Amino acid sequence: MAGRPRKVGLDYFELDCLLDNKMKLIQAEFGLKGFAIVVKLYQKIYGEQGYYCEWNPDELLLFMNDGFVDGDSKNLIDEIISACIRRDIFSEKLFNEYQILTSAGIQKRYLRAVSKRELVELKKEYLLISVGKNSIKVVDNSINGGRNSIKVVDNSQSKSKSNNNTCSPSVEREDNFKIIYGIYPKKVGRTKAFDNYCVWLKGKSVNGKKIKLTNRQMYLAVEKYVLQQEERGAELEYWKNFDTLMGKQLLDYVEE
Repeated sequence: MAGRPRKVGLDYFELDCLLDNKMKLIQAEFGLKGFAIVVKLYQKIYGEQGYYCEWNPDELLLFMNDGFVDGDSKNLIDEIISACIRRDIFSEKLFNEYQILTSAGIQKRYLRAVSKRELVELKKEYLLISVGKNSIKVVDNSINGGRNSIKVVDNSQSKSKSNNNTCSPSVEREDNFKIIYGIYPKKVGRTKAFDNYCVWLKGKSVNGKKIKLTNRQMYLAVEKYVLQQEERGAELEYWKNFDTLMGKQLLDYVEE
């Protein structure tokens, strides 16, 4: 008997009650129909592939055939999508290269929504963000000698026989830290942040209790803070330095 198909898309997605300026400009330019079409595109993205959707003339016809818009709205939809790309609601680079609609924000929200799934598969060339070691399988579709190369990112913690010094030189540990560091825009305090990262792996005493954090927990905690600051529209100068965030304050963003 064939196995149950692996779920890819989402049943629902996040939509902020307060619009950011990009969406406000779309609504100001095209009215409520512009806003509604963008939301409909989000439904298509999150509901189908989860973090992107293909966009070409055939996809446009199918989109219109859903009954949401009439045949006279083809030019309007094209104009709205062009405005979304111009205002960075969708990535111009990936649209031009692969004819897909996606953004870093869409990808972050998708990964947060599927963080508890056993396996998530992503196309490497479509990614605008760094991904942590949380059961994510990144597929490289570029042709190399007639075969596709596949990189599997494992969620398991590295187990070393000699782990007395957590911050001893380790290529794997450095690589794991670089992934977390890569998603944080304020690059201040890297060395101390790495020391804090190593201490969390080994176990840190907080209020008389020893707490250990995994790579995945730290990645998701940093991502949570980043998304929080982005949603608030906070200027980078008001963000925590990275070494500060990776200290005790990281626990404020760790999921229970």
